[in-house]
Amino acid sequence: MRTRDSAHSFVRDHASTVIFEETQTERRESSLSKVLSTPTTIIAHQRLTEDGVCFAPASSNYHYSRRATSPPQTVHRSKHQFPVPPPPPPQMHMFYSMSGTLADQLQSHLANYGQPIINAQRSANSDESSMYINGSGASVSNSNGSMGNNDQKFPSYKRMAQRRKVPEGELCAVCSDLATGYHYGVASCNGCKTFFRRTIVSEQTFICQYNGNCDVNKNIRCACRHCRFNKCLLVGMDAKAIQNDRDRIGPTKKVKMSSGSDDEQATTPHRLQDQDVIDQLTQVEGLCQELRRCIIPEVTGVTHALTSPCLLFETTELKVDTNTIFKELYPASMNDIRMWNIREMRICIEWAKTFDVYQRLNLFDQFALVRNFAFAFNLLNRVFYSPDHGPDKIVFQNGAFIMRQPQQQVQLSGCRPIYTRQMDEIMIPFRNLQLNVTEFATFKATLFFNPDALDLSPTAKQEVFEERNKYLGALFTCISQKLGIPAGVQKYGSLLMMTASIQNILAQNEENMQVMELFKNWEVDPFVKELCMKRA
Repeated sequence: MRTRDSAHSFVRDHASTVIFEETQTERRESSLSKVLSTPTTIIAHQRLTEDGVCFAPASSNYHYSRRATSPPQTVHRSKHQFPVPPPPPPQMHMFYSMSGTLADQLQSHLANYGQPIINAQRSANSDESSMYINGSGASVSNSNGSMGNNDQKFPSYKRMAQRRKVPEGELCAVCSDLATGYHYGVASCNGCKTFFRRTIVSEQTFICQYNGNCDVNKNIRCACRHCRFNKCLLVGMDAKAIQNDRDRIGPTKKVKMSSGSDDEQATTPHRLQDQDVIDQLTQVEGLCQELRRCIIPEVTGVTHALTSPCLLFETTELKVDTNTIFKELYPASMNDIRMWNIREMRICIEWAKTFDVYQRLNLFDQFALVRNFAFAFNLLNRVFYSPDHGPDKIVFQNGAFIMRQPQQQVQLSGCRPIYTRQMDEIMIPFRNLQLNVTEFATFKATLFFNPDALDLSPTAKQEVFEERNKYLGALFTCISQKLGIPAGVQKYGSLLMMTASIQNILAQNEENMQVMELFKNWEVDPFVKELCMKRA
């Protein structure tokens, strides 16, 4: 008891300032300011309670301050006041803020308590240090908030999970693309890493359209998600290695965007999810380009085409159609126009079958969606993939072209105004907007999933509406990533405003087909007629 009294007496004698409660606000703030600015300040007689820390200065009142972790870094004043507690026994916790030789003197006096004392190391960012003393030892808390001992007991995640570097040129074990590192225990690319994590976190389930043995390589890795995920598991990707406490949708990605005169960094939680959608659409667009050059098997009708396996994943087994090879520019004939119309309609159905949501719809809803969009698919591809030979010419892949002026080879009543509108309202605006393949593929998906399509069931309308919103978001991400927000918004809005012109051209084309069917000016192909002409 004598030793303890001596220690506390020493504390009171050598402390330059003691925190205490004044009756007037100005004096209290003045005293606290002096305490915080004095290097040899001591906060003595700290007593732990169930929900906070009580500071017991040598005055009639004391401060109460809650804390989440011990020791607190900053002294907080509170309006709550409590009676003065008795001095703490030796085993109670004590918090000292000190510097200079006072620490050494206190250590020699307080050693009589039988408690271990650890000298506080000075912080690199502060002139003061803090010691937290208890019966079991001490841990040093620097002024920047880091716990000295905890850095040794609990090293950071980055120190614990040092990444292994993949040898130069090593390929992804899933798709054979260039590996970027060891992800979830396997050398893999960023695409397969993200796909695996997203599948696990979102608890997605995929169904293979074939027998579950689809090829998975970097060219068609997005073709069958079921087989891609199974291969991830087969090569040894560990689902337990995924950090579930991270963002449920995906890690945020910083995107540079310009606002006014300054460039700012923005994070969007759904940006990586949008990027997955964009990548898949772009790969499917490339497969459509390959199918355009192939001989496409004939079908008996739209239903037969919808229920057949998707041809986009069998392009390597199809022969090249020599009629699609470019030789030279020449005026298109009626046979050229007929061939490309039928070809684009068939590709439209194969393209639609790559969407998971579309595959889940019943056959009637599938028919309704594809019939609403088939000619738009034909029209959009015709003008987008037309080589730029001026604003007055639409050029097909094989070199056949349609002129703005009347042609001897194409003399159909009502067709010329439609071709002119395609050039003026779609082809030229696409070129002015400098639309790339990725943006074009995403734009087509937003038009395809139209909840207002004729004959679409009420149940399907809701699913289609949600799917369209997904592609609208992906389209905005695609554009804003490249241009930034202000310019991206302008391009995004201009692109969406073109949908009205597209719908008007489609309506005019359907009316023209009905006139030709009525007066037998031109025999419409049965497949095209079934797919494009709405039922009366």
